Amino acid sequence: MPDLRETFLTYFDRKGHLICASVPLVPEGDPTLLFTSAGMVPFKPYFLGLKKGISRATSCQKCLRTTDIDRVGATIRHLTFFEMLGNFSLADYFKAEAVHFAWEFLTKIVGLDPKRLYPTVFKDDEEAAKLWGKQGILNPVARLGEESNFWAMGPTGPCGPCSEIYYDLGPERSCGRPDCAVGCDCDRYIELWNLVFMQFERMEGGELRPLPFKNIDTGMGLERLAMVVEGKASPFETDLMSPVVEAASGLLGVSVPGSDDPKAADARAAYRIIADHARAAAFLASEGLIPSNVERGYVLRRLIRRAARYGKLLGAREPFLSRLAPSVIEIYGAAYPALADARTQVEQTLLAEEERFLETLEKGERELQGLLAARPKVLAGEAAFKLYDTFGFPLELTREIAGRLGVEVDEAGFAKAQAGAAEIARAGWKGSGEKSAAQYEKIAEMNPGMRSEFVGYHRLSAQTYVTWVIRCGAPAEQAEDETLKPGDEGEVILARTPFYPESGGQVGDVGVLLDDVDESRELAVVHETRRPHANLIVHRVTAKRPIKKNTKTLARVDSERRRTTAYHHTATHLLGSALRRVLGQAVRQAGSLVEPDRLRFDFTYGRALSDEQIAEVERIVRDSIRRDLPVAAQERPAADIQALKPVTLLGESYGARPRFLLVGEKGWTDPMERFSLELCGGTHVASTGEIQDFKIVKESAVAAGIRRIEAVAGPAFEHLQRIEEEKTRQALRDVIARYVELTSKIQSVTGRPYRQIVRNVADADAAAIEEVKKSLGALRELEKILRSELNSHKQAKLSQQAKMGQVLLQVGSIRLSVQKFAQAEIQTLRAISDQIKREMGSGVVLLGTTEENKLSFVVNVTQDLVGKGVSAAEIAREVALIQKGRSGGRADFAQGGGPDADWEDIVNRVKELVLKKFP
Repeated sequence: MPDLRETFLTYFDRKGHLICASVPLVPEGDPTLLFTSAGMVPFKPYFLGLKKGISRATSCQKCLRTTDIDRVGATIRHLTFFEMLGNFSLADYFKAEAVHFAWEFLTKIVGLDPKRLYPTVFKDDEEAAKLWGKQGILNPVARLGEESNFWAMGPTGPCGPCSEIYYDLGPERSCGRPDCAVGCDCDRYIELWNLVFMQFERMEGGELRPLPFKNIDTGMGLERLAMVVEGKASPFETDLMSPVVEAASGLLGVSVPGSDDPKAADARAAYRIIADHARAAAFLASEGLIPSNVERGYVLRRLIRRAARYGKLLGAREPFLSRLAPSVIEIYGAAYPALADARTQVEQTLLAEEERFLETLEKGERELQGLLAARPKVLAGEAAFKLYDTFGFPLELTREIAGRLGVEVDEAGFAKAQAGAAEIARAGWKGSGEKSAAQYEKIAEMNPGMRSEFVGYHRLSAQTYVTWVIRCGAPAEQAEDETLKPGDEGEVILARTPFYPESGGQVGDVGVLLDDVDESRELAVVHETRRPHANLIVHRVTAKRPIKKNTKTLARVDSERRRTTAYHHTATHLLGSALRRVLGQAVRQAGSLVEPDRLRFDFTYGRALSDEQIAEVERIVRDSIRRDLPVAAQERPAADIQALKPVTLLGESYGARPRFLLVGEKGWTDPMERFSLELCGGTHVASTGEIQDFKIVKESAVAAGIRRIEAVAGPAFEHLQRIEEEKTRQALRDVIARYVELTSKIQSVTGRPYRQIVRNVADADAAAIEEVKKSLGALRELEKILRSELNSHKQAKLSQQAKMGQVLLQVGSIRLSVQKFAQAEIQTLRAISDQIKREMGSGVVLLGTTEENKLSFVVNVTQDLVGKGVSAAEIAREVALIQKGRSGGRADFAQGGGPDADWEDIVNRVKELVLKKFP
């Protein structure tokens, strides 16, 4: 089959259209959208007149829609992930060209039968109907109403009639109703291409006014086009999806039913759901999305878990979705190289989430089946919420399983229970005395013109005045005439401030508010700065002198703290860039913390970094510091996000003029010259050399698919070095002390003098650190030798004691060996019990040891008695009950311990247990 994606783009390229690459599924810089859901999304600024420069464009856009997720697999119309082919005219051509292009492409380029194509128009659009007539169509134009053939961007704004082209799949696909025709929702007539004629602006009140410039927006699903071109019964059987279905069938060992097999509808739907969801999840995971319980992460979690459950219904006994990723990449890797590059991340994300889900799925399903056993008409919302809250069982799955049995779910009750749980959680949080967001909103409403201007990027002090005062504990509405007296704690809002508010992971500034005339007079100490409302920067203070509204002040930031914080913030950008270079461009930031003495960086990656990877990341960062690269910030139009491709956080809104932070030479124009380019509102150094040095302190897991690096930079690095040096020196002091203690113990056990001469040990206080490390290593090796020697001496001595002090009891027909030692190692007890067991041939061994009011014990049982029902684990459990301790082990060996107890009581209890087995 031809490459329909390439064929479409080439056709419109030849018609003078600019080929535009697909933007990510997660919209960059547009928080109003959960996902890119249509081909026109990237062109929205052009349609709204916010951007210019393109008159004709074409694209194949990755899209994701989950509004009809429950219908995926049940129909041929619904998919979550799909590719939308589109051509767009921005004040260039209009209806005549759009209609001609569509007809020519479908009939001449891909060769569809004109007899099976049915154009439709909006019922009042005579112009479009006549244009279709000129194309030589063979079927009459159908006129449809506003519900299906009129498009609008919203209640007001650009809108216009549509012209949809339907394809007839044949009478055998009809619903059989007498009125079945174009527009019927059965499978016979399927919408192929939608042409939107954007020619009106809807005003308040509903009036339609002609737009001065008319636009064209068209969209055609690649999967549907492939279905009709390939002559397949559904999109799931096309070259775009059948390899995933076949891969799933191979993994699950269940053949895929044919489309004409009505008895296998459930299995067929399950495979379709698995293929659709695995494909969608792979694309989302490739963009750095991580499954979670909120927003986009929840959609990804739902896709993976729904597919996993259908796999289980088909017989899956272990996670399998990650093993479908290669088939998805095989289909799409050439068109979307970033998907292929992120293969490891995709596989790890799918595997980790499926493993987590399968752990809870079985418990949740059992609980749900129990609730449904009585066949209630409605499943209570509280019960459905308990499944979600306790077992992580999604409401969607509850609805789906209950629906098959004809049971409705009280979703309103579910929402009420969920809200109640959230309210309880809020009530249980005592807080820290901070005002709620609603109170700051109230302050803003009371003062519409109030704005806190941040002036701290290039200065650390500013003349300003107080616009609002909030005394700790006082409600916002009483703050109009509030005064902070000396010693009072409260919050102050300034007209302009150099204090950076906590944001983007960077901690807020601290400092002082000074008298505006006499700088030696402190008005207040600033402990924290944050922005609880878009227009308000709030300073938490302790007053030194009276402060009220309109008090003039010189606001001064703690410069040393700001400087060291900047070291760590810029180092965070360097670290993120280094991680992408070492681990791949699919790595995305998942959170950060920037403080004066450390940084923390969370990122998407499925496994622990190796020592070599950590060393390479650290080397790249330190090299960028050594090169003293320039760091430059610029506020630029939001349109430059697409042009310059900076690193952004998933779904973050950066406003009309976001702040770009560039590290590197000439990186504004040449991406190859930049080390890093990110959108960031934080404070930074002027050049990387200011950071001085960088050290990764720790790498760890935060959650499945999320890793964390903790690091230090600048003076904090030197401070860390001093701390580490002191730890090394103290370690040498400690190992010397342990050496003396061990030699003393060996001498005590053996009863003779012990001489182990150690020479050339460095002075832990005065020697160079390298000499200290050398001595530390040598003494630690010696310590191991001494401990082994001490244990050998102890075991030999205890073995001798065991022979001399062993008590061998005859309990019924069983021999029981018991003995109690003082200060013996548990490992030594085990070795002695093994020796006694071998010598006994058949019997039970009970040994104990006491030290500092604690009793530890071992129980060893010969194999012949294990076969007859004597269990060391059972005996140990009973002993632990006597001493109120704990135990564990196997039938042939167990051990335990706890507070010291009467040894005679323990021996008697063991005798009772043995007698029960062999009276």
